[in-house]
Amino acid sequence: MFVSLFGKDIYWYGVQATSLLETGNLHSPDRSPVFHIVALVFHLFGINDQSLFIFQIITVLWLTITLYGTRFLLKSPTEFWNLLPSAMVFVLGVLYPKQAWAIGFLLLSFGFSVSIQLTGKWWRWFFSGICFLFAIWFHTMVGVLGLGIWIVYRIPRKYDFFLFLLFLFLPNWIPSGDNDRLVLDTKTFPIFAALAMVGMGILWDWFFLVFGNNVLEHYRSIRRALAFLGLLIVLPIFHFADIQFRILISLLLLVEIFSTFRLHQIWIIGFSFGLWILTFLQSPQLFRYPYEDMWNPGERAALFPNNGLLVAHHGFCEYYHFQFKKDCMSWEPDEKAMTELSPGKQIYRLVYGIRMENLRASTENGNPIFSIIEPLGEYQLVLETDWQRYRMWLEKRNSKLLGVAKSWKNPYRKRPGFLQRKQQYGI
Repeated sequence: MFVSLFGKDIYWYGVQATSLLETGNLHSPDRSPVFHIVALVFHLFGINDQSLFIFQIITVLWLTITLYGTRFLLKSPTEFWNLLPSAMVFVLGVLYPKQAWAIGFLLLSFGFSVSIQLTGKWWRWFFSGICFLFAIWFHTMVGVLGLGIWIVYRIPRKYDFFLFLLFLFLPNWIPSGDNDRLVLDTKTFPIFAALAMVGMGILWDWFFLVFGNNVLEHYRSIRRALAFLGLLIVLPIFHFADIQFRILISLLLLVEIFSTFRLHQIWIIGFSFGLWILTFLQSPQLFRYPYEDMWNPGERAALFPNNGLLVAHHGFCEYYHFQFKKDCMSWEPDEKAMTELSPGKQIYRLVYGIRMENLRASTENGNPIFSIIEPLGEYQLVLETDWQRYRMWLEKRNSKLLGVAKSWKNPYRKRPGFLQRKQQYGI
């Protein structure tokens, strides 16, 4: 069994591609063709972990090829080979493959359009437009990002201060709830959130994105636009891990196509790689879930005869669904999940981060809260109805365990509106 995969969404690609091969439809509606690429890899190499790893390699190669291809469009043939690839090639390729494929097309779109000012070959607009449409097709957010970069590029830099103030007050003007895609999060300062998420490498790269000046003169205006967008990322606008972090790592890769060859630039990129590798060696959990600890609890949970639906944290659900072909939710069950439950089946919860002794010690009116507690290594299998009672019990006692019970480790939010729309309309 292959359990050395990195990436926190990688098994979701396996779930989608498996469904595509077995039923002809995706498990969850999605317009991106990236899952068809995974399905092709599965068709050639089999439905297994190794094939997912091959897909990750292909994704990293795709980003590398498009990065150097774009550099070739923008630089002289003797110069573009001399620059090292950005660490973002690997970060995006492993953590966000769907976004990585779209960014590859956005790179090419930028290369064709920006190079027109040097070559005067206006036919390149056609290829730029085609690549941009592919970027939107693979990931809509990347298309919106490309459009946003073009708008900021067209705005004279003398208006940057007013634009900065606009984004500073933007969270106060946009209505948003916890149940939709654009969740406002003004409590977390994005740069510190980035440090906690992926270590010092991201801060090093962000600093040179905003303050770096290693660029050919004829690309200086678009380089300044990217630097200004990098500066805007420090503003706590949207939920950082969901939106702004993805925008930031995209900008860090895009800016590399405008860097010129200098010895100190090689040193800067090399040091960046060193910081990322150091973080990877010291804190691999930042880039993956402990999949090797999920097989036994997943297998035993799948063998429960009346297990109609399992609720577990994001990551475990995707791994469990891929390996054992059983339904799993990383959200609190809603009405749709209840109605789809087969007769005689139960909803179980896989509790993570709370010891079995704490669960057994919980009583209400002298009676144990949990009717079933099945220890599964780092996880405890309980009935969802008992878990809901337990969480209310923790709230009444203002227990310290409430922070664990209402965290990513133990899903407590219902599916957000954008996911429900995907299920109904495919968008």
